[in-house]
Amino acid sequence: MTTVGASATTNSSTSGRGTPQAYVLFWESLNADLLKLIADRVLSSDLLHYVWFRAVCKKWRAATHCPLGRGVVDPRFHPRQWTMFPEGNGLHPGHPALGGYIRFLNIHTGVFILVHLPCFEDHSVLDCPDGLLLLQRKKDAAICLLHPFTGDVAEFPPLASLCLYMSKFGIFLNGPYDLLLRMVHTAVSVHVGGSVTIMVALSHAERMAYVSTGDKHWTHTSWMMSGMRTALPFLGSLYMVRSSKNKPSQIMRVDPPDSSSSSSWPSTPPQMIATCPANLMAKPYLVECNSELLLVGYTDRKSQLVVIRLADLLLGVLATPLTSIGDHALFIGTWSMAVNSTNLPSVQGNSITVLIPRKSGRLRQYDLCRGTWSLLCDGYFLSANGPIPRPYSLVHHIVSCCQRLYWFSGHIWTRYHRSQSRWNIVALGHRNVCIVCSDQLKAIHLSNIYV
Repeated sequence: MTTVGASATTNSSTSGRGTPQAYVLFWESLNADLLKLIADRVLSSDLLHYVWFRAVCKKWRAATHCPLGRGVVDPRFHPRQWTMFPEGNGLHPGHPALGGYIRFLNIHTGVFILVHLPCFEDHSVLDCPDGLLLLQRKKDAAICLLHPFTGDVAEFPPLASLCLYMSKFGIFLNGPYDLLLRMVHTAVSVHVGGSVTIMVALSHAERMAYVSTGDKHWTHTSWMMSGMRTALPFLGSLYMVRSSKNKPSQIMRVDPPDSSSSSSWPSTPPQMIATCPANLMAKPYLVECNSELLLVGYTDRKSQLVVIRLADLLLGVLATPLTSIGDHALFIGTWSMAVNSTNLPSVQGNSITVLIPRKSGRLRQYDLCRGTWSLLCDGYFLSANGPIPRPYSLVHHIVSCCQRLYWFSGHIWTRYHRSQSRWNIVALGHRNVCIVCSDQLKAIHLSNIYV
């Protein structure tokens, strides 16, 4: 008989003379190869489960890789299922009321953890690619990539090196922070040897830029392309949809540069990997769900939503609309995301929510199986004077994760009536107090980087 959770199990066998003999099997006596195989599978499900796995005993801990020191340079340890939880009420990371602590939510298991991150005393958070935190240092506007659970850091030059370049296209910025407000998505890739590359999409300039550890400044593309506002990072690359009225939508991909393509990357245009028929869906969005890319869009009637797999288009087979995505719920916006409803109260599985409030201020969700619409929650998402009133459900916080300008400013997302969008308000507040941005611009003008 085996006792689950015990440190050892006792079985009996019969010797040649018929005398029962007892022997004991210890968990820590597992074969080393089997132990590593189990550890890899546990790590592929969730980093936190891997940490618990290594805590079982000293032998298991010694036989498996420690995440410390590898958190950023080893993609296996990237906490992809975790996101920084937007608190609302203006409690942004680094707010004195939080005491240096930040909550993180696992969008698959519903687990919350509280992490002490004193770095927010002198850093501002900009994005959360692969669960890592993209931070900007307030002192000199330098950029770094932080693993929130291991404390590992990769450092990069300031974003200010792009400001002068952007001004050539009539986009005049007051500093790197204003530039980040015009950035859509960040993709992170790790190369052989441990170098880390960040690739960003700049929606207002319709261009991209990248930087790697050890570089002195950012490198931008010479080509332009629309569709970057809803770009999606996946496995280190950026995927975009270029749509035209009554024409097939083109699915584009931009891969990060490697050692052999870094010189040609700025002039290499995006690669068209597939097309989506216009009669199937209009203006599709990309979203990652269960480790694969899906396309979500309205039908011609605009009363129904359609979901297809990008893999079907890549294979050239007939893309059959999905009638079920299991327990997942899709939230489609500037930052689209998929969550597992099994352990998240108030989230309905097999549903899609498009972040466009109706005139009533309510958000609706679409039941993919029944083909019907219903209210997402009781709260409102439309306000004329400021933040929507409390109380907030978990759905309010999840929706705010899809709108980064609210996610890092500590506010719950709402669609304002006022003509001035929220990001302009946030940027104005930063420019009034930050001297570093203007100093960085002066330094770039003097360095003649883009002359």
